[in-house]
Amino acid sequence: MVSADFAPIEHFDVIVVGGGHAGCEAAITAARLGCSTALFSLNLDRIAWQPCNPAVGGPAKSQLVHEVDALGGVIGRLADATALQKRVLNASRGPAVWALRAQTDKRQYSRQMLQLLQHTPNLALREAMVTGLVVGDDTIQGVRTYFGSTYSAGAVILTAGTFLGGQIWVGHQSMSAGRAGEQAAEGLTEALQELGFQTDRLKTGTPARVDRRSIALDQLEEQPSDAADRFFSFDPAAWSSGEQMSCHITRTTAATHQLIKDNLHLTAIYGGVIDSKGPRYCPSIEDKIVRFADK
Repeated sequence: MVSADFAPIEHFDVIVVGGGHAGCEAAITAARLGCSTALFSLNLDRIAWQPCNPAVGGPAKSQLVHEVDALGGVIGRLADATALQKRVLNASRGPAVWALRAQTDKRQYSRQMLQLLQHTPNLALREAMVTGLVVGDDTIQGVRTYFGSTYSAGAVILTAGTFLGGQIWVGHQSMSAGRAGEQAAEGLTEALQELGFQTDRLKTGTPARVDRRSIALDQLEEQPSDAADRFFSFDPAAWSSGEQMSCHITRTTAATHQLIKDNLHLTAIYGGVIDSKGPRYCPSIEDKIVRFADK
């Protein structure tokens, strides 16, 4: 937090901090409503960059994507346009729980989102780390960046996500990072704490990357796209899908389970190094063995 007695180098009606899904939607919406808007991101080349498994939709989340599209958002349109594989999940159950999921081309998705942002009237893009909030008379009046620049705004929207004071753990080793190879957003957590906000942390379990050339795909169970003709967007003019690809399924064995159980003490959580809650639908391999071994 910094004093309201400051000299901003630019003024905007709305400042959005963070260029992920939420930040992009917020910035585009504010700009379309006629507000002069600035979107701050650590790296404009990583706008809307999907980490981990580059998927859109799935259980519960597909309904949100449909709702955002109905409100004029863009995630559904871009997911449709960049989908590499689409499937309807829970298809063996009733229609109420059907969920469309798309595996997307993360590079194309990011590229198309950046182009959309760049061509949205009233929207400016700024590459900087926001480290503080400007507060005066109990109101947010702007933001301060790592190198000391200040920007004033009538409203500030924070969508910093996992980058906010982010850390990566590999076994017992850790480093500050938002994603592998990308810096974390530092300073903003402390600024929020000074304002009385309580912060906590969730753990996600990132899967290992493997070289496609090292996999005997002909020995795995092929899972083709089965929903190329289904779309997140309600607008027929946006109904398009790229060339579809298959996924391939493999499974753990009793030997895999035992190997992981024998080495749980080497992991960050079960080794007692960190104490965090992990999400049910993004568990690490050791979480799967401990919590969902029967699956």
